[in-house]
Amino acid sequence: MNYIKRIFISLVVSCTAVIGWGQHQSAGEDIIVTGVVYSATTLQPIAFADVSCGNFSSDFSGIEGEFSIRVRSLEDVLTFESLGYHTTDVVLAGRDNVDVYMQEVSNKSFQQATNVGYYNIKEAYTPRSSASTNRLSERSKSGNTSPEKEFGTFAAGLQIKERTGITGIGSDLFLRGFNSLNATNQPLIIVDGMIYDITNYGNPLIDGYRTNPLGGIDLGDIENVTVIRDAVPIYGAKAANGVILITTSRANRQATSIDFQMHGGIHMKPEVYPLMSAEQYKPYLSEMFLSAGYTPGEVSQMPYFTTSPQQTGFYRMNNDINWQREVFNQSYSSNYSLRIKGGDDVALYSLGVGYMHQGGMVEDSDFSRFNLRFNSDINFSPRLTLNSNISFVYNDNEIGATGYNSPDDVVAQARLKAPFMHPYIISEEGRVSALFEDYDGLGISNPLAILDNHTLRGQNYRFFGSFDFNYQVNDNLTISNLIGLSFDKDRETLFIPSHGIEPITTPLGTITNKMGARVMRHMAVNNDFRALYNNRFGYAHGIMAVAGVRMNINNIEEDWGRGYSSANDNLRTLSHSLGVLRQKGGFSGAWNSLTMYLSGDYDYKHKYFLNLSMAIDGSSRFGSEADGLGLMGSVFGFFPSVAGAWLLTSEPFLNDANSLDLLKVRASYGMTGNDDIGNYAAKRYYTAYSFLSYQGIVLGNLYNPELKWETNTKMNVGIDFAVFRERFSGSVDFYHNRTQDMIDFVPASIYSGFDYKIINDGEMTTQGMDVSLNARILNGAFRWDAGVTIGKYTTNIEKINGDRKITELYGANILTEVGQPLGVFYGFRTSGVYSSQADADNAGLQALLPNTQLMPFQAGDVIFQDVDNNGIIDNNDMQIIGDPTPDFFGEFNSRMRWKDFTLNAAVSFSVGGDVYNYQRRQLESMSGYGNQTKAVVNRWQYEGQQTNIPRANYNDDIGNSRFSDRWIEDGSFVRLRNVTLSYNVPFRPFGFQSVEVYASGNNLITFTDYKGLDPVFSAGASPLLQGIDLGMLPHATSFLFGIKIGL
Repeated sequence: MNYIKRIFISLVVSCTAVIGWGQHQSAGEDIIVTGVVYSATTLQPIAFADVSCGNFSSDFSGIEGEFSIRVRSLEDVLTFESLGYHTTDVVLAGRDNVDVYMQEVSNKSFQQATNVGYYNIKEAYTPRSSASTNRLSERSKSGNTSPEKEFGTFAAGLQIKERTGITGIGSDLFLRGFNSLNATNQPLIIVDGMIYDITNYGNPLIDGYRTNPLGGIDLGDIENVTVIRDAVPIYGAKAANGVILITTSRANRQATSIDFQMHGGIHMKPEVYPLMSAEQYKPYLSEMFLSAGYTPGEVSQMPYFTTSPQQTGFYRMNNDINWQREVFNQSYSSNYSLRIKGGDDVALYSLGVGYMHQGGMVEDSDFSRFNLRFNSDINFSPRLTLNSNISFVYNDNEIGATGYNSPDDVVAQARLKAPFMHPYIISEEGRVSALFEDYDGLGISNPLAILDNHTLRGQNYRFFGSFDFNYQVNDNLTISNLIGLSFDKDRETLFIPSHGIEPITTPLGTITNKMGARVMRHMAVNNDFRALYNNRFGYAHGIMAVAGVRMNINNIEEDWGRGYSSANDNLRTLSHSLGVLRQKGGFSGAWNSLTMYLSGDYDYKHKYFLNLSMAIDGSSRFGSEADGLGLMGSVFGFFPSVAGAWLLTSEPFLNDANSLDLLKVRASYGMTGNDDIGNYAAKRYYTAYSFLSYQGIVLGNLYNPELKWETNTKMNVGIDFAVFRERFSGSVDFYHNRTQDMIDFVPASIYSGFDYKIINDGEMTTQGMDVSLNARILNGAFRWDAGVTIGKYTTNIEKINGDRKITELYGANILTEVGQPLGVFYGFRTSGVYSSQADADNAGLQALLPNTQLMPFQAGDVIFQDVDNNGIIDNNDMQIIGDPTPDFFGEFNSRMRWKDFTLNAAVSFSVGGDVYNYQRRQLESMSGYGNQTKAVVNRWQYEGQQTNIPRANYNDDIGNSRFSDRWIEDGSFVRLRNVTLSYNVPFRPFGFQSVEVYASGNNLITFTDYKGLDPVFSAGASPLLQGIDLGMLPHATSFLFGIKIGL
């Protein structure tokens, strides 16, 4: 640490010395530069473009685009500005005649500015690995309810894993893979200069439900998004996973403008599993009863196998119902937004109001959102200004079902329900009533009975606002202070009726219906005081720097309760539940942080660029004895970085490379941190405890006063290029991230009363590459722009306590072992099914049962590999059977324009990456009475049968359905995610300024060999949950039609 600090201080001193060295150019010698300004799109001259040479001279281009201007040196920089074009810098590099090609603002260009934290720098000049876009507002026509789904269109290396097809649930974001085993891996989100927390705190009451804070930002309200992939130390111990900077829309002129947009859409029924029909299911059910010990005579007398209308229950047990189709439905959506901008000499304002409603894919489910955003810029004086940003969003999600495997979930039960049963009560004469059947004798709930009277509701409120005061001391120095408040409130309400669900008997009583409520509140106060310095010393030296102090104060509280067995289904609150079964809980907490930061960008002759950054970050989460800097009686972490770039196209030796517009090489090295180590893991605290009729307090944790942040060291090298007037451009990056002091859970002493203790004792590395390519394929009357982003990474465990851990999640074994990739699947390998008893006898293998007894395999059982060749299939035969990390992933986007028509398309893809198909395992294990997929029709049933599906066996004593490569599949896919066609109406009815109509389709086509319903899913943000498909609701195809009117 001290060695790194000495190097960093030396670099700062050296940089300051270079800046202090001025270069004087004789003012008495006139140097004239001439040239012509062209449009890079049309190749036509641009008249009246503003041409300037810093503060030294300025001019305008003529009718034919020609210009002539005095400069200080032939190493100077000329700046060109014209309405509708990106401001363009041209380094003379010894030339006295230059032709300049300016890019339209609608085109992506390295001349556009990018947000690097507290100020903007042209993309051509930044040494960082970043990507930005100002086009996301256009994507509002896609109908996406959350903006992060569009980030992949421009940011290579950013994985966007949509959690489920349920509206409002959102996505998990991973930038350049994973950097932690147990702390957060989500990037830091900054909205309008303030931290925007996207963490889902606490545990949801509703299985499979999660809130989506990013869903509160309307796509149409976004002005710019920048993704910074390498080290950003100014955000201290919160930036280990990269930073995403979002700038919302502001007014940029005084004239009032009003935009109204609305669209409506239809959402198709989702895909369903191919389950057995009633005819296919009944023989399976008969086999299952026989394997459970029933005699053939007993099975034949069961009501499920009636064959004559004269038999009791015939009409109830001889139907053919597709239960999945019964619970899914086609739904509709609508979205309205109004945006007003304007102002005067004193103040500018931007107001956005929106309302969205979308029906759910399950009956009686829907999602609605109201959002409000008000941004303003107020000039109190020529030097004092205020930028305010205020937003409020309210989400109401009537979920209906999540698909989570539970006896309470409508969709999960629809997949298991016997297809010969009917949802409604049928009389012995065959008359269907309007009353729902109760649960059946097979232990499967009636999905429609649950759906008719249950409640699964999530509500979320978020207020997010800030006031940023700016005082301009002089032309070079500005002092600012941002104060902001964020308040979240999440509420969940749950009720599961008794009718339709089999009661559960417990020692404390019988559970019939269920009810519950949960409330979570989170408030954060931010204050960020900073000074921004910007100056240019002659034409050779430029510096932009920021220094500041940022404070963040957080408070959180969660309260929840569960109740069971009220007197009837009309009594739905916790107060009506059975007292002895009632459960309650919650937590409260607080954490604070203080960050002192400094960042400076220096350039020499617009050729060589250097950034030096550092932060000293302290948090209440850090232990009092942690290894760090001791300041003000607390422990602080030190996070430095250095980044440099060389713009080769500013060098004279490339003057003759006329087709080369930009060539830049860059490198960076820096340290960031991760403070997601728990609010009180480093502090001793006590908690209330009840014993018999007495209340007291006990030690709440096994604290570790040496606990500190995780340290992430990032190295990056990259190249940016653009050729043929930026018709083709791109970036390629190679990176290596190393996490040290990774938190780990180690077993505690059995005498401590705790299961584990948290320590800093782990290391992992992530290395990979990002590629971003953009092409303006056609540039005439018909324009076609296309781009692709590609990311690839691998993560390896370098050090953990004990060197090896196996974690069981949803029946899967996840291996964490030194020297192995992160999160690999660890199970058994198979090689088919024994077709005959002779084959099984010849193999001579036995299965080790949970009770330590041995059971020989027989005909129809799965052939498991005996790794240690001891004749026994046990845990010693497990091996790595899959890796969820994809070989590469990314997105292709296309934009075609002809006259007033625009066609946008987005294609997402992922190649490689193994998936554990948990839901298929439930539907093909053949160990219970629930329905199964049609694949089990080909199950082993007779001696000598050749098949890869084992025999049906109640409870599966032999373990044919154990975690093995039978359930591992290739998760590769290519999806046409969105296509949007828009038309700008050429005439202006009713005095409108603009009218645009559009049509959009989402999730149109998916190419994949994966057998699950949807290859796009996320079971959670933990690296150990990657590649586990829980069978949550898939993404449905949707179509929408809309209109946008400008007044």
